Amino acid sequence: MLKQITYTFPNGTPGSRKFFGQLIELLAEIPNTAMQGTNLTLTPSHPLGALPVTTFAHSNIPFPFLTLGDHQDLSLSVGNLCINPRTTKGYTADNSGFDQTLSKQDSLGEYFELHASSTTIYRLPISELVKRLKGHMVRIDHTGINIPSALISDEQWKQFIHAVARHANLYKYPTTDVWPFILPATPEEHEADITRFPVGREPKLELVYDTYSPVPTIQIDIETNLPRPEVERLFPAPYGISFPDLADYFRTVYIHHEWPGLAIRFDIRFKSDRPGDWETGKWLVKDGGRIMPEG
Repeated sequence: MLKQITYTFPNGTPGSRKFFGQLIELLAEIPNTAMQGTNLTLTPSHPLGALPVTTFAHSNIPFPFLTLGDHQDLSLSVGNLCINPRTTKGYTADNSGFDQTLSKQDSLGEYFELHASSTTIYRLPISELVKRLKGHMVRIDHTGINIPSALISDEQWKQFIHAVARHANLYKYPTTDVWPFILPATPEEHEADITRFPVGREPKLELVYDTYSPVPTIQIDIETNLPRPEVERLFPAPYGISFPDLADYFRTVYIHHEWPGLAIRFDIRFKSDRPGDWETGKWLVKDGGRIMPEG
């Protein structure tokens, strides 16, 4: 059974160390977090003993990577991003990035405009995210990895998903979108299935077969105590965006960093008055259904 999900970030440059420090400063406000040395771990609040936990760590590596326990059948290389890499020795990321990066200012602070060929994107420094959300963090709903369909085949994706399903409680997203989620579960729930839906079965892990982005994306979905108008005021266009079908739930911001070929995104949820079937996982279990491994 999958016990731990770990996002490991580099610490070999001043910029990477600063990035990780600010990431931890932001997430450490959340009640179900605990520091273990310089790393931070989020443990599901309910039910007791639910796994996996999610950890943010740093190490002397050249590029961020994700580990899903120590299960080697979950190894996957997606562009510059590796999942369960067998080794990081000799690994160097493709350094192709943006042709031009411009620092800009609005009334709230600094942001960046990046150019590559005919593409223009906007990113916010993580320091600005920390400054604007300090004191407003409620919980992490889920973390996730978006895997570009252009970088792996449909067959590779299916093999990976069925491997994940062997080790964790994996559920379909109840639409046509290919966004399966791991829900933390007890060993008994892993053997049978989830039938109880308490608040606190989080953070989930989302695995996205991404047909839009050309690069892999690390996503962190957080809930705040801020109403929608305030979140939209704090994160205006062009760096604050809303996805059409999800605009009623959160605002998205892409974070500036020094690792080419990777996007890091925060989805900033608006204040919620009461948890519903999404927060408890019931919607995924009852409407989506569990993905079972082949055979």
